[in-house]
Amino acid sequence: MFLVAPIALIGCTDDAMQDLGDDAAETGTPGDGDGDGDGDGDGDGDSGDGDGDPGDGDGDGDGDKPGLGDTPNTLCEAATVNLAMIAAENQSGAPDPQAIEAAYVGTGLQEFVRLAGAVTGRVDAGVLIDDAMILSALEGTELDLLDIEWRIYLVMQQYIRHEISDVAATLPDPANDPALLYGRWDAAWCYWDGNLRPLAQLADGVGLAGDTIEADIDHGFAWGHSGIEGAEPWAIDDWVVPPAKQIVEKTTYALAHRLIMQWSADAAGEGDPATAAWYARQAYGAFQLIEDRMATKNTPGIAIIEDALLGDPAQIDADDVLRQMNIAFVKRTRRYTDLALPSVEGLMATPEGHTGANEGATYSKLVEPFMVELDGFDPDSYRGSWAAWITAVVDDDVAAGEAASAVLTEYNCALQAQLGIAECTASTDEQ
Repeated sequence: MFLVAPIALIGCTDDAMQDLGDDAAETGTPGDGDGDGDGDGDGDGDSGDGDGDPGDGDGDGDGDKPGLGDTPNTLCEAATVNLAMIAAENQSGAPDPQAIEAAYVGTGLQEFVRLAGAVTGRVDAGVLIDDAMILSALEGTELDLLDIEWRIYLVMQQYIRHEISDVAATLPDPANDPALLYGRWDAAWCYWDGNLRPLAQLADGVGLAGDTIEADIDHGFAWGHSGIEGAEPWAIDDWVVPPAKQIVEKTTYALAHRLIMQWSADAAGEGDPATAAWYARQAYGAFQLIEDRMATKNTPGIAIIEDALLGDPAQIDADDVLRQMNIAFVKRTRRYTDLALPSVEGLMATPEGHTGANEGATYSKLVEPFMVELDGFDPDSYRGSWAAWITAVVDDDVAAGEAASAVLTEYNCALQAQLGIAECTASTDEQ
């Protein structure tokens, strides 16, 4: 399957990379999640339904709030247009370095990359590392020009993570201006909508059962936007914005995972060396979006994957690339199968517990397609157990939570065993 990544110019009207963690053990706050309450990303039912209950938005029916993406953002619009030009060159089969240089140097796209680097701290010895890499790659090969495109996707993903994380961490303060929070959320939406959305469409096109990557990210943005003004306009709804942030963030990991899986297999099976190298470099570019998620869970897997994707494409073991990624993500999921229980962190009936349960549901979507060979596994039933777990956390129903958690943990540990992980764990790194 030759998955080409067309960059559609989807309208957006908002503005503008630090290595952000996502697990409680790494950030000091439990959780992030998809906030859907039912495991299918639609946000209906017991959380995310907008009826005013915990975890579903403010439910106040206020029609005066701005819509998602209403904040004007000419920088995002300019960056989107110019990234589309670069992508079109790379997809042409004979990219013109001068055309790519003209689309980047001195444009809104370069301004964005520099801004994002400063905002997220991607600076080394006073040098903005992403801008420097792009300028250097302009003098390189066709694969180097492809690296430029993927570095920009990485910058955008990291900027999105940074902005929605900051909004989700906003503390109540009468001095808060909700317009500023809407603006930052809208900026993240714009870079997703105009630039990463086509990648999500490609990832959905890989065709794994249960994948609704594009829809899940849309849902996360919409749900989080609905909670920017909570009980007071100066206080976010912490039953909404933090888990919604996690829908967006964690689903971008699924996006990258699916593309790496597909492109590494395409590279390994392609007879034409140039095309195989193109597939492998695409997979390598996508891997940069999740490399930091491998660290501390399967740190050795980072080098294994990068060596494979940067080496001879004919030698790529696509099954092992997939296995290395799954080792990391099944461990990340495991932390949240029981986090809120009184015997673990005691977070039942708290926003933190709700967010953590939803983070687990999101991570779980990434690895669930690979559970199908486990004895007795049923995908719909398993997602139902995640929904029951989230509901139990919200309702402080310990008995129901323990029952759901037991199912979630059992199958997570079974997948870990299938992957060859020595002992079921959420935290132990591979050696």
